Amino acid sequence: MPGLFGMTPDESKKIIIISDGTGRTAKRLLDAILAQYAGHEVAFDRESIYSGVRTITELNKILASLEGECLVIFSIISRGLRREFHHRLHEEGILHLNVLEPMLNTMAKFLGFHPKYRPGLLHIVDDSYYAKVDAIGFTVEHDDGLGHKVNEADLVIVGPSRTCKTPISMYIACNHGLKVANIPVFPHEDSKRQILSKVNGIHPCRVFGVTMRPEVLSQIREERSELLGGNAGKEIIESYHNVVSVQDEIEFFNRLCVQQGWEIINVTRRAIEEISTEILRNLSEEFEGIPEEDS
Repeated sequence: MPGLFGMTPDESKKIIIISDGTGRTAKRLLDAILAQYAGHEVAFDRESIYSGVRTITELNKILASLEGECLVIFSIISRGLRREFHHRLHEEGILHLNVLEPMLNTMAKFLGFHPKYRPGLLHIVDDSYYAKVDAIGFTVEHDDGLGHKVNEADLVIVGPSRTCKTPISMYIACNHGLKVANIPVFPHEDSKRQILSKVNGIHPCRVFGVTMRPEVLSQIREERSELLGGNAGKEIIESYHNVVSVQDEIEFFNRLCVQQGWEIINVTRRAIEEISTEILRNLSEEFEGIPEEDS
């Protein structure tokens, strides 16, 4: 980000960031500091960010390319490499600062032991965080049969209305970073065709059906109907929670799952965490790399 005020680029002070990871830590800190100089007649040019630098050879190549007055800000975690960086930069007479060193030294004194000194760990954390954000976004977009990229889902949950599909999907997305689509099943052939079209190309072991005991599901639906009020016709509402109709609906759903080879999970009066753990455990038995526990 250039910050030139009345001076040519050749006259400006150059700020270089060097990192053994992504460089994001040093960049964020630098941005916070530079914000304090807004409006001042200060000339600087943040010329480059060098990421993944983990050898002196790489540092020497960077130093050979530098011209003019420079400040090198680096975030290097390895103790040996930090010492070499300080030595080389001092030899070249280049002003420099390792932004991690003060915090590392202070924390070591406070906690009583040294850190891992492994580069790139924050990058791993960031990747995990952003993967979960993507998973949550995907899961929200593909809730209740919505969305047009079901084929990209890590996991698909199908089931009759009010069988906890949404909370299960969100729990898995938030805690395990999997992209989950959930699709309602209605007891007619059009619904069946639409579902099969959506999950076409997805391995059957990635599709799980969730169901409940008819009398429990009937009660939940009746309470839901009373909560929402009589927006639909009386006959439709009564059919929605009538225990006989619910039984027929579940039998239709069970046949569909058996035909397609989808595992059925009974979620009656079970905690979302317990249900999710069972789904993930069964999924991990078929596919490597699927997390079984919270990270």
